[in-house]
Amino acid sequence: MGPRDALLVVLTACGFGSSFLFIKIIVPEVPPVTLALARSCVALATLLAVLWLGGYRMPGPGRIWLHLGALGAASQVVPMILLSWGQQRIDSGLAGIILGSVPVVTMVLAHLFMHDERMSVRSLMGAVIGLMGVVAVIGTGALVNADHELLAELAVFGAACGIAAANILARHAGHLPPVVLAASTQLAAIVMLTPLSLTFDAPWNLHPGWQVLGALVVLGVVGSALPGLMFFRLLMRVGATRASLAAYLVPLVAVALGALVLGERFAWSTLAGMGLILIGALLVNRRTGASSAGA
Repeated sequence: MGPRDALLVVLTACGFGSSFLFIKIIVPEVPPVTLALARSCVALATLLAVLWLGGYRMPGPGRIWLHLGALGAASQVVPMILLSWGQQRIDSGLAGIILGSVPVVTMVLAHLFMHDERMSVRSLMGAVIGLMGVVAVIGTGALVNADHELLAELAVFGAACGIAAANILARHAGHLPPVVLAASTQLAAIVMLTPLSLTFDAPWNLHPGWQVLGALVVLGVVGSALPGLMFFRLLMRVGATRASLAAYLVPLVAVALGALVLGERFAWSTLAGMGLILIGALLVNRRTGASSAGA
């Protein structure tokens, strides 16, 4: 993974990490399913503009949409539903720690299903160290009362597994340009989220203010469309395992924005966690033996 790819990892993490700030503004007035639907609609509009400017076209009717539907479900619909349900019962910090397992799960799935991303002892050590860094950044205090809501914890871990599975599914759609893949995935998610929003949220009764609507637009563009596009590009360039390193940096960005914008406490453990995350990322990124001949 060269400097350009490393920069894409950082920018992807900054985009996804900024989502927490905007969601905090939106969620008091817009329920989770409808928020996810509106976010996908804004993201799709942005990606369609990029697609049109680049002279690309969406895939025509065919079996490819079955794959894209599975990708949309794994990357958008299932994680959103499980996260929303789980975070009604457990702290967001604990949910963040569990979601920090995405790179580890991705590495295991890539080892099982991708011939060019075999797991090494060094990369496994890096993933574990990076996960320890995520725990340090969010704070071990989030683990209090963790044993009382096992089903909620399993739901959030299911969301992490869905995102990891989406990383693998996206590699199998590698013949599509990243912008086409990102736009198609959002369209598939919208098709699935629309009936859920109409059934459970009654969005016609919502009256969000202008600040919320503005935050929603920024969320869809900066927190979804652009980082999603960069992430799919990373998947095609460096593989699922290394692209998922962005998941380690997302909690770091969220904590930093909370400290700078919302005045949240920036603890010393965050600095220690940052060091662990960087060490883990370096170990996962190192190529040795047969793995260097692959991706």
